[in-house]
Amino acid sequence: MKNLLFLAAIATISLSCKSTINPDNLPKPLPERPKQNPDDTTNLTQQEEQEMEGLKSEILTMAKSEKCTSSADWKTVGLGVKACGGPVSYIAYSSKIDEARFLEKVNLYNQKSTEYNKKYNLVSDCMLVMPPEKIECENGNPVFKY
Repeated sequence: MKNLLFLAAIATISLSCKSTINPDNLPKPLPERPKQNPDDTTNLTQQEEQEMEGLKSEILTMAKSEKCTSSADWKTVGLGVKACGGPVSYIAYSSKIDEARFLEKVNLYNQKSTEYNKKYNLVSDCMLVMPPEKIECENGNPVFKY
């Protein structure tokens, strides 16, 4: 009988509690976020978007500029930075390209990605993206193997 009274009391207390979470104030996933931050006079301009997309395009073009003939010539690097840390993805690149220039562009892109996350107070899924264990060449393209 005491257990039944205890359960009834717990149920009554639980049902009488009101949530303090306001769904309008929760962080929104990236596609739903407005381009403007209402608390900041700056916003993600088309210029910022074009700069990031242009830089990413240059990186991908450089990464794909060599055919994959020997997996020993290929390396990986993280591209983009999640809001809670870690790379968004990994890309493969040949050690035959101008590696210093390529990695400089990747670092710049990652730095801008970090700044973008902080500036707009973005959130991410925080899932760890694992680097590939190795790269194999298939039909002239590098393929990640996990």
